[in-house]
Amino acid sequence: MRYLIWLFFAICLFATGDASYPGGVAIVPLGEFGKSAPIAHLGGARVRVERLDGEWTAIVGVAIDTKEGSTQTIVYETADGKRMEAKFAVGKKSYPTQKLKVDDRFVELNASTLERAQSEQQEMRSALAVFGDRHSQLRMRLPLVAPISGYFGSRRVFNGKPKRPHSGMDLAAPKGTTIAAPQDGSVALAKNLYFCGNSVLIDHGEGLFTLFCHMDTIAVSKGSEVLAGDELGSVGSTGRVTAAHLHWSVGLNGAWIDPLLLLDANETRAIQTVRNR
Repeated sequence: MRYLIWLFFAICLFATGDASYPGGVAIVPLGEFGKSAPIAHLGGARVRVERLDGEWTAIVGVAIDTKEGSTQTIVYETADGKRMEAKFAVGKKSYPTQKLKVDDRFVELNASTLERAQSEQQEMRSALAVFGDRHSQLRMRLPLVAPISGYFGSRRVFNGKPKRPHSGMDLAAPKGTTIAAPQDGSVALAKNLYFCGNSVLIDHGEGLFTLFCHMDTIAVSKGSEVLAGDELGSVGSTGRVTAAHLHWSVGLNGAWIDPLLLLDANETRAIQTVRNR
């Protein structure tokens, strides 16, 4: 079953074209066919490895700030202790620019607020560095069905000042809408963050995470286990926002990737149907 799910994911991903671009997913054959999976890393981050047509293959999240045209090197160790490398080229991807007006306190940070934000960023990086043993699927359900109001990768300009690219997808649901877990996992973080507001981070295993931000209420706690469809909380407008919505991010080997890449056709159609009403 695991092989069939992985094969389905690979076929769907390839059908949409090469996704080895910033914010995408690279599928990299490792040239190994043994019984045991190689242990692979990219830039020090553990990378998930799956068997495809008998060959061990790395599935790699490509960070949004990765330089286009660069060559990335996956370092892996085989079962017999050999150290090997596999390379892939990073393609081009254009993202739109989005201009937003928010409270000035989320653009010009004083010393204490800056210290808090930096501490929270380090906490998030540490959580995302975990490579759990739980097997995670490579397809997800939507946490809720609503029109997309902000796309992954958009170049954000807040109050006229350029900031980091958008690390997730915004779903324009009204305040109070229930947010559901997209698949099984454990809660790695559930707290208020300065920019993200009330937030929940779920560890799905093998370097796959989902993050839910700007929530009104949080219905889970750190360390609790959730099943696909379980309530995580409700949509709100906490943190740096212009209106109530859900910000949904997907992390893979420590890199934020476009959530749309992990949705099947039915989930994508659900978003399209709502948008066209």
